[in-house]
Amino acid sequence: MNKTILIIGSSGGLGTELVNFFEEKGYNLALHYLNNPPVTKGENIKTYQADITIEAQVEALISKVVADFGTIDIVLHNAGVSKNGMSWKTAEADWSETLAVNLTGPFLVSKHAIPHMRSANFGRILFMSSVVAQTGFIGTAAYAASKAGLLGLTKTLSKELANKNITVNAVALGYFNAGMINDVPLEMREQLKTNIPMGELGDPDQLGALIDYLISDQAKYLTGQTLNLNGGLYA
Repeated sequence: MNKTILIIGSSGGLGTELVNFFEEKGYNLALHYLNNPPVTKGENIKTYQADITIEAQVEALISKVVADFGTIDIVLHNAGVSKNGMSWKTAEADWSETLAVNLTGPFLVSKHAIPHMRSANFGRILFMSSVVAQTGFIGTAAYAASKAGLLGLTKTLSKELANKNITVNAVALGYFNAGMINDVPLEMREQLKTNIPMGELGDPDQLGALIDYLISDQAKYLTGQTLNLNGGLYA
C-alpha cells in the first residue's frame, strides 16, 4: 500500500517541484493550498484548501485527508511567508502573520496529524526551515525567528514521538532556484551566489532526494535533527 504524504503549501514554486518529484515516486499525495489550487493530474492526488493559522480549518483538513486516504503517513511542512523589513520598521501585523504561517501553522498541523500517526505506529514529520534561522540576515527578523522556532519544535516533537516510530526532522534550506528566490531581483541573486561556497543555487531535485531518504524506513533511526542543505553557506 502506497504511503500518503500531506504537503502543506503545495502550490508555490518549491511546493510544485516537490509535488512533481513525489508523484513520480508513486506516493498518495494530499496537497494543501491557501489561495492557488495546485495543478494535478494523477489519480492518487487530492487537493485541500485551508488556512493553517486557524485551528478549526486545520482540524477539518486532517479529517478530510484521513477520510480520503485512510491515514497520513508523512507531513511535509512547506508553507511559508516572508515580510521583509528592518526590525525597527517591522509592523506588528507583519510579525504576527509571519509567525502564524511559518510556526503556529506547522504546530497546528502536526498537533492534529500526530494522533493518527500514533495510532498507526508510524509517521514522518519534516519541517522546512532556513539557513537564515542559523545565520540571520538583514531585514528578516520575523522570518528568521519563525524558522528558528521550527528547530526547537523539531527537537521537542522528536523526543515526544520516538517511541511510536515517528521521526521528526527539519531541513534548513539555503538558496534554491525555485520558490521565494523568484521574488529576489536578478542582480541580488547573482550576488547571493558569490556568497555560496559552491557558487550556485540549489536544485529542488536535490531536496526531493534528501526528503525521500528522510521519510523512508531506512531513516527510522534519524530523528530530532536539522539537515543543512545550503551549498556550504553555513557549516
